[in-house]
Amino acid sequence: MTYSEQMVEALHDQELEKAQDLLKKALESDEQEVLLDLAEYLEYMGFQEESRLIYDKVMDEDPEDKGFYINLASMAADDGDFDKAYEYLSQIPEDDENYLAAVVETADLYQMEGFYEAALEKLRLAESMSDSPLITFAMAELFYSQGRYQEAIDKYVLLDVEEIYEATRVSTYQRIGTAYASIGKFELALEYLEKSLELYHDDNVLFELANINMELGEDKRAIDYFKQLDVLNPDFDGYEYLYAQALEHDNNFEEAKNIALQGLKKNPQDVPLLHFLSRISYQMHDFEEAEKYLMQALDVPDMHDETVFLLSNLYLDHEDYEAVVHLEDVLDEEHLLASWNFAKAYMELDEEDKAEEIFDGLAENMSNNPEFLKDYIDVLRRIGRQTDAKTQVEKYLDLVPDDENMQNLLQDLQLEEY
Repeated sequence: MTYSEQMVEALHDQELEKAQDLLKKALESDEQEVLLDLAEYLEYMGFQEESRLIYDKVMDEDPEDKGFYINLASMAADDGDFDKAYEYLSQIPEDDENYLAAVVETADLYQMEGFYEAALEKLRLAESMSDSPLITFAMAELFYSQGRYQEAIDKYVLLDVEEIYEATRVSTYQRIGTAYASIGKFELALEYLEKSLELYHDDNVLFELANINMELGEDKRAIDYFKQLDVLNPDFDGYEYLYAQALEHDNNFEEAKNIALQGLKKNPQDVPLLHFLSRISYQMHDFEEAEKYLMQALDVPDMHDETVFLLSNLYLDHEDYEAVVHLEDVLDEEHLLASWNFAKAYMELDEEDKAEEIFDGLAENMSNNPEFLKDYIDVLRRIGRQTDAKTQVEKYLDLVPDDENMQNLLQDLQLEEY
């Protein structure tokens, strides 16, 4: 047994001091081929410094062999030293058998640094040198990562799905499906994702299929995929929110609530789930539960003002106008819809001055909202601002010209002017 093999055994047994001693002996005694195998193993296991020691020795003994420069470049990049990585790769000449691999590695480094066009140029150079499907795959992945989905698809379809999966553990069918979904071609997306699922089980594909079916309004099919995901991997991150929504759309409120509660156990501060639970509880005629979940959400910084708005909606529907206006001081930033609720509550409490101030402040930003304009018109008429009411009716009719009631109101207001 070589010293290199003994070192590997020592590492398996977690005898680190012994492994270091055996590395010294391996460097002194083992053949270069054995040492290079050990260097690759150590690099894979995360022992970068030990791997470099071996490469340094090999470089001293055989400076003409450039193959291991790629490994050194990869390790330098892992350490964040890209200049050193490029230096290693630049030492591999064009007539060297490792030059193609160096070009591909350079493209990978450019991509890691965000130099995408430079990476693409290197991959095009590599493609001109070789018909390797892995180079085509690398170009597809680069396009995919940049959101250039049609260009990515055009590359992925050239590849043998099983060959690429064997080499990279990536399903090109899944990539194509996700890319089609990203450009809104959902039927094609489903076709490729279903093909991918037939070949390789993947929880992410199940989730994508469920999500796309929801986009298409196919809630029952979405629920079927969510059920599979729920059974096979209940620890999958974040699926409960969409699953609960699909169940809600299917009018299965009780199960929707149970799934949302299941997600909340994983993350008690998941604000979208808390909002959902409030809504579903209200639909199930449980006001106290609906309020409870929003109060929980109010303690979480995420989406704070949206929570205030939803809580104001709840109190407004429940005709608890005092509770609505008490939320005004809780609002952190401007929220037009929440402020509109405050104004409506002030009107119900006969605090017309406060309501008028809020409505006037909202008018400029909400002049394209017909429902807001209807409320504003009612307020203006109630407080005697008939000329302003007429102006707002005209704005409303620009948006909803067929509203006969507003047409009649405009005529009445015009008559009042004379």
